[in-house]
Amino acid sequence: MKISKYGNSSYGSSNSGSSRIDIFRKKYKVGEVLHGRLLKWENQKLGWVEVNDQTLLANISSSPNPGDSLIFLVEQLYPDIILKEISADELSQGGCFINPTDITREFVAKRAAFEAQSRSILNKSYTQHAVSNTDKLTYFLQVLEDDTKSLILYFETLECVSKLNSALKRSSLHYLPWLMPLALNQEIVLKVKKDSQNQDNSFFELFYAFDHPSSAAQPMRFKIMYKKPQCGFKLLTDSLNLSRLLAPKFKDNFPEYLGIERIPSHYAGGFLSELLGSQ
Repeated sequence: MKISKYGNSSYGSSNSGSSRIDIFRKKYKVGEVLHGRLLKWENQKLGWVEVNDQTLLANISSSPNPGDSLIFLVEQLYPDIILKEISADELSQGGCFINPTDITREFVAKRAAFEAQSRSILNKSYTQHAVSNTDKLTYFLQVLEDDTKSLILYFETLECVSKLNSALKRSSLHYLPWLMPLALNQEIVLKVKKDSQNQDNSFFELFYAFDHPSSAAQPMRFKIMYKKPQCGFKLLTDSLNLSRLLAPKFKDNFPEYLGIERIPSHYAGGFLSELLGSQ
C-alpha cells in the first residue's frame, strides 16, 4: 500500500473516549514511530485503526484496505493528538524517522561551526607544508588533533552526514574536507540511477560543491557523470577569472572535460539543497 507522504492523521476528536486519549498520551511521546492496522472504515477518510492494541478513530489521508498496515509518526500530543502518516521508505535502517530537512540544517550549522573553529590552524598548517595525495587524510586529522574543539565539531558534522544518508534512498552525501582543506562549504552528493536488469547500464552523477579558497570565496561546482565505459565532467562557476584560468588546463590535460557552465540558480545553495528539493 502506498501511504501519502505528507498526510496527517488526527486522533482525539473521535468518539473513542477521553480514557483512551489519556492512555495514549501517557504511553507515547512526540517523534515516536508507531505501527498500526486499519480495522474498518467509518466513512470516507475516517477509519478505525488499531495501534499497539489500542483502537482509535483516525482521519486517514491515504486509501488503504481493511487489514492493511499503516505507519505513523507522533507529531503532537496536546491539545490534540496528531499523527503523520509516513511510508517505510522514510524510516532509517534502525526503524527511526529522520526528517532530511532538519538533518540538513544541522549539517550546515555543524559544518559552518567546524570551518570557523578550524580555519586558523588549517591555514597555518597548509601554507607551511606541502602534503602528498596519499597522506592528505592522515595529515588533516593530525592537524585537527591540535585543537580538540575542531576535532569534535568535525566528527559531529560527520555524524549528521551518517544520519542523513540513512534517510536518503537513491543518493548519498559525503563530507571530505581533507581533499581541499582551505575550501569552504564543501559537500559531495552522489546520485545513482540503477538498472536492476543490467548493472552496466547504471548511471552515476557526482556533484562536488565548494567555495574556492580565495578572498572572494568563489563558488565552484563539479558535475561528474559516468556510465560504463564513458566518463565526463563539467565545471560550473560564475567567475570569469576562474573560467579563463582553468578552461585551458582542463582542456589540455583531461579528455573527459566537457566544458564550463554558469551555476544554475537551483544549484546556488549547493547540490544538497537541490537534492532535497527533488526528494
